[in-house]
Amino acid sequence: MTGTWTLIRLILRRDRVPLLVWIAISAALPAAIASSTTALYPDQAARDSFAAASMSNPAQLATRGPIYDASVGGLTAWTLGSSLALVGGLVSVLMMIRHTRGEEETGRRELLASGVVGRHAPLAAALAVVLTANLLLGLLAVPALVGNGLPAGSSLLFGLSVAAGGWAFTAVAAVTAQLTAGSAAARGIALAAGGLLFALRSLADAGGVAWAAWLTPFGWVRLTMPYAGDRWWVLGLIAVFVAALAAAAFALSTRRDVAGGLVSARPGPATGTLPGAFGLAARLHRGTLAGFAIGFGLMGVLLGVAARGLDTQLDTPQFRELAATVGGADARISEVFFTFVMYVFSQLVAAAALVSALRARGEEAAGRAELLLSTPVGRLRWGLSHLVFAVAGPAVLLTALGAAAGLSYGGDTVRVIVATLAYLPAVWTVVGIATLLFGVLPRQATAVSWTVLGLVLLVDLLAEFKLAGGLVLELSPFVHVPAMLLGGAASPAPPLLGLTAVAAALAGAGMWFLRRRDLAPSA
Repeated sequence: MTGTWTLIRLILRRDRVPLLVWIAISAALPAAIASSTTALYPDQAARDSFAAASMSNPAQLATRGPIYDASVGGLTAWTLGSSLALVGGLVSVLMMIRHTRGEEETGRRELLASGVVGRHAPLAAALAVVLTANLLLGLLAVPALVGNGLPAGSSLLFGLSVAAGGWAFTAVAAVTAQLTAGSAAARGIALAAGGLLFALRSLADAGGVAWAAWLTPFGWVRLTMPYAGDRWWVLGLIAVFVAALAAAAFALSTRRDVAGGLVSARPGPATGTLPGAFGLAARLHRGTLAGFAIGFGLMGVLLGVAARGLDTQLDTPQFRELAATVGGADARISEVFFTFVMYVFSQLVAAAALVSALRARGEEAAGRAELLLSTPVGRLRWGLSHLVFAVAGPAVLLTALGAAAGLSYGGDTVRVIVATLAYLPAVWTVVGIATLLFGVLPRQATAVSWTVLGLVLLVDLLAEFKLAGGLVLELSPFVHVPAMLLGGAASPAPPLLGLTAVAAALAGAGMWFLRRRDLAPSA
């Protein structure tokens, strides 16, 4: 562990701005939601009515789980429990991979190892920073919740459960960082694992398989039940989970070489066979894309299984009224469920697309792009070789998600696939933003791109509680996607073509700037 404290200071120095922004926003959200809940639903009758309406919506059950108590605190915990765990898990995965596998991939880990730095110090430093950041944001949320009149003990439990969601995926990322030699693959495995665990919790709550919620950290975060019984002992499950995976990560790190992974890369042929820059890009992207496709396919199966039978199980006047309100007189309950859950899953596809869109930046930061560009390969051709996979990849993932969901559901599979692919222009818009940032601000492109996606998720959350609307809400590309299964627009072409045009303009501008800037190999 020699040198751990020095590496902690280095991480804090490099990530001080993203850390502060993430902690500040996450810590402020619970108080904002509690205050909004009090204003929107001033008496218990109004809160009971809102809870009953929410629990009659299978999509709400899938994305957030059941409401355990219709108090201000209970509704706040229900609104943010899964959401903050998802966002905290995403940020934690990105930070862990950046400061473990990413450091090895760029060669800095080997350089540090030549000094007075212990074998386990880099992993220990990354774990210490990310775990502490999650704890800090959870604790900082408590005083504001208490200031809104909520019980101190329950508020503390809620803050710790939010932190615990981030802890769980910090530990997952610590393990995946030991598996592969590339940071993109390690990041992809961790994100795919997170998506599957989230889908499992959705199936548990919406599909009537309550016991399955105990198999996933997303379920544990909800089952602490702050403001509704305060199950403190559930935090022990998360502590055991985190400790076991952290110990496994340390053990696995001793069984591999620095810059290597437990899963060894296959040796290439004796002579080069890659057909130029695009062939190299295909080799770099294919493993991550295949892993994501399998993961989203499994998520689609879980989604289809959860939706199967909802039209019969929930065939009540209340549910029929909900479906008619959301999607029209002919809308089915299962279609409403599909639409809401696909909206969330499309944002996960956008996260996967960002991994591909930023792969070129990783090649540049590692110095490999400079070597490639010293051959007869131009900037534009190199940039486009990666952009092609950032554009085509989401289409593959959404198709896998929609096909698996449609087949397991047993309905019109083609119609489900078309409705899922409707989110493709919104995902492309996120890719376009990342491409523009890569062309203009290469050193900040990764951090700012992920921050933009996080802000999009935040806007969607705030809009639900009327804390954001109008022009702010319009900034989210996903808001403009018509609900194809529900006949969400008379003609879906205008908004989809508009998003596609915006994405193309952003990507084109990014390629233009790439041709005119210097390379920035250092991260």
